[in-house]
Amino acid sequence: MAASITFAGESLKAQKQAAQEVLEIARFVLANVPGLNPSAPINRAAGKPPASQIVYTSGYTRKGYVQPNQVIYSLMMGSDIGDWDFNWIGLETAEGVLFAVSTVPLQQKRKNIPPQQIGNNVTRNILLEFNGAQALTGITVDASTWQHDFTIRFAGVDQRERLSNLDVFGRACFLASGLQMERSFGLYQLKPGLAYVQGVRIDLAEPVQVQLPALPVNVWLDVSLARSASDVVATWKVVFGQTKPDYTDSNGIAHFVVPLASVATSGEITDLRASQPITADLVRYFAARDGDYENLRARATTKDDVDLGELPNAKSDDPGTDSSDILATTKCARKAAQEAVRGLVGVLGYFFRTTAPAGWLKANGAAVSRTAYASLFAEIGTTFGVGDGLTTFNLPDVRGEFVRGLDDGRGVDIGRALNAAQGDDNKAHGHTGTISSEAHSHTLTGSAASGGAHTHDVVANGGQYASETQPYGVYRGNGVTSVDKTAIACSGAHTHTVTGNTNSVSHSHTLTINSTGTESRPRNIAALGCIKY
Repeated sequence: MAASITFAGESLKAQKQAAQEVLEIARFVLANVPGLNPSAPINRAAGKPPASQIVYTSGYTRKGYVQPNQVIYSLMMGSDIGDWDFNWIGLETAEGVLFAVSTVPLQQKRKNIPPQQIGNNVTRNILLEFNGAQALTGITVDASTWQHDFTIRFAGVDQRERLSNLDVFGRACFLASGLQMERSFGLYQLKPGLAYVQGVRIDLAEPVQVQLPALPVNVWLDVSLARSASDVVATWKVVFGQTKPDYTDSNGIAHFVVPLASVATSGEITDLRASQPITADLVRYFAARDGDYENLRARATTKDDVDLGELPNAKSDDPGTDSSDILATTKCARKAAQEAVRGLVGVLGYFFRTTAPAGWLKANGAAVSRTAYASLFAEIGTTFGVGDGLTTFNLPDVRGEFVRGLDDGRGVDIGRALNAAQGDDNKAHGHTGTISSEAHSHTLTGSAASGGAHTHDVVANGGQYASETQPYGVYRGNGVTSVDKTAIACSGAHTHTVTGNTNSVSHSHTLTINSTGTESRPRNIAALGCIKY
């Protein structure tokens, strides 16, 4: 890049100094000169380029002195002008004399045309140095009060801020669900939220829809700091491809590209963001953070620091390890517990509660899933019922039942199969009963037999007669009645024998033994029967 006062400028300067007149620089002239070599010396004798090559003419924006022999003129071009390129800059006086020339590599000036094009701001300065420059130009403003290149100055601020963010958030940090890809009503979109990519802060206030190409596809976020009017802002876009490295575009703007998601042919989304569950300011987030993470202070703590130096250094996930020099991990403990529980699957237990404990099911004959309770199904199968024959099986039903040990060949309960029901019964036996014999009597009625007939002899007047019963003192014999006082001879004392028989009739007495209840049972207490799954 070269700069010089032209011969015409030197001549005008001498004239103004001799006449003690003010040298008035009026305007900047910008041109695009084909084939110009910005490193070549300035042709001080040359004039302005042809009008066809001049792209912009404007009065200076600021002027000031650096020291008595140095003055500076500045042209600030906003994003509201363009589009053109230039590589030649001239300072022209009020008289139309080309006073000084500077050549530069081809520069672009673009107008801001949203959303098709982002404009830029360009500032160009030319410093004139000669004896008495401040006095000849009449400049009284110190350039240090205003003169600096805002583009360069702010670029430095932006870079410093970006690097500070990079120190805190690293290459990429998506806060919580910020910019996470999701599918909503058949359309793909990025969730609102915050993200830092290479120190550039991206803030989405609302969901943003993303049009995907043919699936499957990898989705990337392309982030940069680009000019917008008189500012530089964070810009981003979604790009697609197998790999997407960082790059610098034709305008010299650096782009940082990080993965967002991978979308399969089926439409399933795999989140590839480097995210952290940050929902508050960083100080509170780090102060409340738990769990394990890289560079956690506890990682550098030794067991001796916490008085655990006697603990073994080795660990094992194998519950079969038998060593006092090895610590069992939680994985080992969990596996051992699972193996212990696995051996109990199918066990029948009784509980004094109305609901089954965790890991148990009521043994009530219900049909349950063969997949949800696969371990139990593997143990008992369809022994207690096939369920629906496809997806379920039945549990045993022990409600109101006593459980009897399976005979299994002993010969006590012959012929019984597993789960065979058995009704109530009593073993054959006898009872001894007593019927009391209280005192009682039988009435016997009898008569003497006719064989007891007999006679008595009567003696009267020396004769004997057969006699019959007559009134006292009257006897009748042979048709003659005699009424004499006679005497009957006494036959003597005697007896009559009466014999009676009682009938020996068969008969019975009814013996009643009172019975109560509806079943045979021992003393018992009720509990809830459950089966381990």
